[in-house]
Amino acid sequence: MLDWLGAYAEAGGHLVLGPRTGYGDHEARARHEVTPARLVQAAGVRYDEFSNLHADVPLRTAPDSPLQLPADAVATRWVEGLAVEDADVLAEYDHPHFGRWPAVTTRRHGAGRVTCVGTVPGRDLARALAAWLAPSPCSGWQGLPDSVTVATGTAPDGRRVHVVHNWSWQPATAQAPVDLTDALDGSVVPAGTPVRLGAWDVRVLAAAPGSAAAVE
Repeated sequence: MLDWLGAYAEAGGHLVLGPRTGYGDHEARARHEVTPARLVQAAGVRYDEFSNLHADVPLRTAPDSPLQLPADAVATRWVEGLAVEDADVLAEYDHPHFGRWPAVTTRRHGAGRVTCVGTVPGRDLARALAAWLAPSPCSGWQGLPDSVTVATGTAPDGRRVHVVHNWSWQPATAQAPVDLTDALDGSVVPAGTPVRLGAWDVRVLAAAPGSAAAVE
């Protein structure tokens, strides 16, 4: 699998590695290779030190980095001690100890790229990473309230199914990106109309039969 991931990047894909990638083998035993095992050359970084985080650590954009971080970007839960061998640093820890290591790195590999994220991203870091990784969003859902998330999948008939959650006591509203149908009551939600969510509510919506959104 690790070799396949490296080949994916070399063939033109953008591979994103998170903490502990390649650390354990198929039986969860620590590997003998330098980590991330079998991907060090492709990623241009290695790691052997790490730390748990008891509090979030603020981040800053590295010099000349194309990854623009908002002021509230933080690292959470974990820091991987990424040692750069041949990679560009995108983000750094604003911390007297963890600042010795980069938080996010990237490297061209063949026709593609390998990006390493050495922490569990806070929401703002995750949002900035997503915007850099995919500048042209594939999903039509835009401007969602902070408490609302959308997960999508494909039904057996090929339609896209959207599961819309509101993780809050406060009602929220999202805007339907395309014509959708409520999976529970069959009501139609035209594109551009509000999708209303109560406290801790969930809506399951599917692309209307025959619409272009069935394959988006």
